[in-house]
Amino acid sequence: MSLWADPVNVERKIIVKFLIHITSAVLLGLCFSQAADAAQGTGTAVSTGGMFPEVIARVNDQPISGRELEIIIRRELMSIGNPEWNALRAEYRAELIYSSVASLINSRLLYEKAIASGTKATAEEIDAEFQAIARNYSSDAEMNVALARQFLDRETMKQRLEHDLTVAKYLNSLAQDITVTPEEISKYYSENPEVFAHPDIVRVSHILLLSEGSPDLDAQVKERAEGLLTRAQKGEDFAKLAKDNSVDSTASEGGDIGYVTKEVLDPDFAASVFSMSVNEIRLVKSRYGYHVIKLMDKKAEGVAKLDEIREELTNLMKREKAQTELAALVSQLQEQANIVIMISPGD
Repeated sequence: MSLWADPVNVERKIIVKFLIHITSAVLLGLCFSQAADAAQGTGTAVSTGGMFPEVIARVNDQPISGRELEIIIRRELMSIGNPEWNALRAEYRAELIYSSVASLINSRLLYEKAIASGTKATAEEIDAEFQAIARNYSSDAEMNVALARQFLDRETMKQRLEHDLTVAKYLNSLAQDITVTPEEISKYYSENPEVFAHPDIVRVSHILLLSEGSPDLDAQVKERAEGLLTRAQKGEDFAKLAKDNSVDSTASEGGDIGYVTKEVLDPDFAASVFSMSVNEIRLVKSRYGYHVIKLMDKKAEGVAKLDEIREELTNLMKREKAQTELAALVSQLQEQANIVIMISPGD
């Protein structure tokens, strides 16, 4: 039986990508290879006037709403200039639907697994995360406007936080059991010399405050960023400032982006970072907002020595093992689940 209630000619094996926070933000590729065998039955989708039907899938008899799918897809469209849905190529619409539905299903399966294992975000953890987000806005009204742009309200935001923090806690518990031996590290280093050759690179930490809306709101965000800059330059702990104030996914890591090349950074961000001295702190505006930047280290083009990158390599290998184990777990959950998808990627 096909995974899709109304199947189209789309490759069954895809890589579904979504962001999960373990100890840092890692983009995990989730293999959707055997979900077709997990699907049970078909369904009839009923439209309620939105982009998609009211219910677009069921996972173990629990619905996934068309609204959830619409939120994911509208955010994706916002990142490319917010084109009209019907103006997109049919193939691209199918790809967006397919990958987004797969992501929602995998996320739901992981949440159910977390709950079944006894893992759940506490009310205190959810409130702390919500308050950390709220601190980035000067007023309740400003926050409500920002949430509305993301197709959310406060209650929905808290529900999403409960879901995401629960999954994160569960994955973190799995990640703690992953180890890499010194022998594995040395072998990886010796067998992959090209991985450790690098151009000019910098290690940078930052605090990001989103800048959007009217000039008055932008001025308020800039003033807040300047205040954080002054505090950091006077010696306050930069990592703590980032954890308490940054809206970037690196906040949990104290704002640490790690070593990066100029090409992967926003041009305005890169221009400042690569002209800075180590330990210098500066305020920069990019297309994302205002960044308080601290340059942690810089290295000229060359080949990294094992002792220099042992910690980073260890973390990399742990992440690779985590991805492999997570893909296997998701595949197992798909096989065990009752999954009914009620729309076609061609909708």
